[in-house]
Amino acid sequence: MKGFPTAILLSLLLSLLGCRSHPAPTVRVEQRTVASGRQYTLFYPGRLAIQVVTRLPNLDQSECQLSVAAAYTDLQTNQPLDLLVDQGQLRQARVKVGWLDGVLTIVNTTLTLTRIAPGQTPPHALLEQVRRQNGTLLLQELLVYQGQNLKPAGGSLFQRRALVELTNHQFAVIESASDSLTLYQFGEDLRALGARNALYLDMGDWDEGWYRKDNSVVKLGYRRTQTARQSNWLVFINPESARK
Repeated sequence: MKGFPTAILLSLLLSLLGCRSHPAPTVRVEQRTVASGRQYTLFYPGRLAIQVVTRLPNLDQSECQLSVAAAYTDLQTNQPLDLLVDQGQLRQARVKVGWLDGVLTIVNTTLTLTRIAPGQTPPHALLEQVRRQNGTLLLQELLVYQGQNLKPAGGSLFQRRALVELTNHQFAVIESASDSLTLYQFGEDLRALGARNALYLDMGDWDEGWYRKDNSVVKLGYRRTQTARQSNWLVFINPESARK
């Protein structure tokens, strides 16, 4: 019986050492090629929290593992376009533009993608609920909803990026390698990659982003000409930092 407390103490010490040595969460990166031959990079948050922030993420802060443009920027005000609730703060009570049909809601660690009629404002009760829970709600373009491609064929050619809810309800940011892709083609490839829902992320001249790989930072995007005007970012961040 004398050895019993010692065994317990040793077990506790090993548990504490295991907690201390647990590595910080990092973004997981995967390369995929679909039947069309187009290549994609998938960024999985793993144990990282997903947030939308309006302060430029600092490259020197290791708690942020990925940063990409999120909602569009209002060209008149240089403010996020239709970011209605920003981490518990009501920014807009009504939408400004009439063609965004996707709603991204982030409350704690729960992300939800839903669809509304273009030009409509989400119900006031929903905005108030998200505000009370210190959450975030923004509008963007839906590419895929409930497994259906919402975009017509044709259109402009750009590199493409989206926040995707996969069929297993896991979320990922998916980015095309091609700089010559329509939204319709992108939507079809997202479905091939297992997208259940997909929300477009700001691209074109606003496409600059980055992710952390080991001890270095890898830049994303091809054009990067309007980086200075980016007004909001979707980030994968250490959950401990997210609570501060």
